[in-house]
Amino acid sequence: MNLPIEIADLEDYIGYIGNIATEEKSHLYRGQEDAEWQVTSSALRRLELEEEYNASDDEFPYVYLEYLLKIIYEVKLNYPSTYRNLFPLECLAHLQHNGVATGLIDFTFNPLVALWFACADQNTDTNGKVIVLKNDREVIEEIGTPEKLESDLETFFDVDEAKWHLWSPALDSQFVDTQRITRQHSVFLFGLPEVASEMVTGEIVIPYDHKKQLRAELARIGISEQTLFADLIGFFDRNTAQHPYALF
Repeated sequence: MNLPIEIADLEDYIGYIGNIATEEKSHLYRGQEDAEWQVTSSALRRLELEEEYNASDDEFPYVYLEYLLKIIYEVKLNYPSTYRNLFPLECLAHLQHNGVATGLIDFTFNPLVALWFACADQNTDTNGKVIVLKNDREVIEEIGTPEKLESDLETFFDVDEAKWHLWSPALDSQFVDTQRITRQHSVFLFGLPEVASEMVTGEIVIPYDHKKQLRAELARIGISEQTLFADLIGFFDRNTAQHPYALF
């Protein structure tokens, strides 16, 4: 992994990305509001709230898989009209984008979208970060056929031979609401609970005092909360009493 670099404005950021992005979909990007965070699944973070669960334990892969199977079973049992016909991976995608802790890790093919997420939390002195992974087909298997998509969850979270998978939900999915996913150019990386440092090819640090300026620059080129969260849930979220309102 290259040493982290720090950028000051959108021009710096685009210049850096231009030097590494040599072909379409050659890299995956993830924006995190806190530069100190590791790249982990929300399922891992949830499980580690309990002291007895530790990702370094030999038994953890079984606990991890059991948790994922349990939340799918529970949501299918209690909300069959929505989830009955979803394949396990589709079910996880829908849950992920509604805030449920799953084994999917959000990435995007669009580095500007990743930058927008890295510029969250503008009211503290917390630096953000954009993590860059090379989309290496020898390391990451892309889900490219309907048959693979329809596989059991144990196929993707194999406790004996865990490996990385990549999936981007189809635009015409009749089961998963893909409006937000499409606008964010989202893809899901999954199979293991966390991304090892050796997979990271670049880290771009976003200074906390530049976040607001960068969000404004991104808005001028069409990357904003309104465009990235244009679905109904996004409308609800950005119109709560806690959300600042700009008249103009």
